[in-house]
Amino acid sequence: MSVSQSEARLIDSLKKLGGKADGASLASDLQVPESSIFPLANLLEGKGYIKTREETGEVYSITEEGHYCLERGLPEARMFKFLSSGGGTAPLKDLSQVLKPQEISAALGWGRRSGVIAVEKRGGAILAVLKGEYDAALGEALRRLSSAEGPRGKGGAASPDQIKQLIERGLLTSRSVKTINIELVKEPPTATESAKLTSDMLKNGSWKSIRLRPYDVTASPPVLSVGKKHPYLEFLEEVKEILFSMGFEETSGPYVESEFWNFDALYQAQDHPARAVHDNFRIIGPDPRIDAPASLIRAVKRTHETGGDTGSKGWRYSWSLDIAKQPVLRTQTTAVSVRTLFQKRKPPVKTFCLSKVFRPDAIDSRHMIEFDQLDGIIGDRGINVRHLIGTLSEFARQLGFKDIKFTPGYFPFTEPSIEAYVKHPKLGWIECLGSGLFRPEVLAPLGIDFPVIAWGIGIGRLAMIRLGVDDIRELHTMDLGRLREWGWL
Repeated sequence: MSVSQSEARLIDSLKKLGGKADGASLASDLQVPESSIFPLANLLEGKGYIKTREETGEVYSITEEGHYCLERGLPEARMFKFLSSGGGTAPLKDLSQVLKPQEISAALGWGRRSGVIAVEKRGGAILAVLKGEYDAALGEALRRLSSAEGPRGKGGAASPDQIKQLIERGLLTSRSVKTINIELVKEPPTATESAKLTSDMLKNGSWKSIRLRPYDVTASPPVLSVGKKHPYLEFLEEVKEILFSMGFEETSGPYVESEFWNFDALYQAQDHPARAVHDNFRIIGPDPRIDAPASLIRAVKRTHETGGDTGSKGWRYSWSLDIAKQPVLRTQTTAVSVRTLFQKRKPPVKTFCLSKVFRPDAIDSRHMIEFDQLDGIIGDRGINVRHLIGTLSEFARQLGFKDIKFTPGYFPFTEPSIEAYVKHPKLGWIECLGSGLFRPEVLAPLGIDFPVIAWGIGIGRLAMIRLGVDDIRELHTMDLGRLREWGWL
């Protein structure tokens, strides 16, 4: 039975390696990926020229934390060395000089279990005290494994118990790898099989020893899975292109906002339920501050308390600067819109922001704690509700949505307020946006004396309908199999 040129090359390599070799050695000799050895070996075994034996083993890789410990030593080794250099004792708080905060409790736990370290209270101070000798076997096992690391790394450099400990501590990872061992049984005939007749074969006469492989004209070509952008990202780019074509300018703002820009500047009372801890993510770390001029802060304060110069009575409470300073992950891109209005106080203004917002919702088919929101504003003399509904209807039409309905709504910063719903073929009507005209209590402190229409769209919900997805979480899948199954790739 004849063999192809690729099969003949594998036979020649196998003979050169002594008639027996594993897949990695053959791949190295032939300078091809090891994955290409498996199908060739199966073909040759079917023709009776070779025997194969597959083996599955574990390959171990050192993690980032493992490399950190290789460089500096295991936490218990560093603690033992530190205590030894200090006469055998040290205050617990001093262990942070050689250990990361998350390593201290683990190192002390090891010390107590092994009897090497004890924690004692002496004269009001809590001390770590040496009680025995440190066994460096685990650290040495990690070092031996690091030298054996790679596609053929073996576990013989460490005992099963040591490997288990290293994996549990996050210093080592394990994965199963299949290897193939190949043995030459008999040599094929000299004539090889070629997929095509070339001009060189005709010139040098090698065509006489070549058997042309039959060509099946009915065979389907191979499926090529070419790289492309994620469908959800493509949808977001299409949304931006539509808005650009409608004359909008894109704006952006920070993810971490003060409550002032996220709530107060939008005339949302400081005791409003949406400002409770369970409705937004509080940030610990940044210094509480407001990046706004004092005149704007005073104007917002007056508006909240008394209505200021708007003719409103305000919310009638004592506004707190300390609350307004608190940093949060922004819950709405409307914070970007109000920042934009403060910077662009002369009409016309026509901008949008398409970016991430964060809310501690219960995750389900329609809700995520991190999602994309599209916020838009149009400000000019003579703008009214008809312009709002017309703009949103045209935007929906260009995106290809036919079933859309508007209903009255309520938002603290718009009046009148309008909610819009689009129809999902399986989930039914889905709320996708809130909109309206900014109230004078929002515009007056900013120095705006012309009407502004605004809207915020949960763009992921529109993407669900456009891409035929029933669960909003699927918009972020990286499973190529599912993406191809949906026909997206």
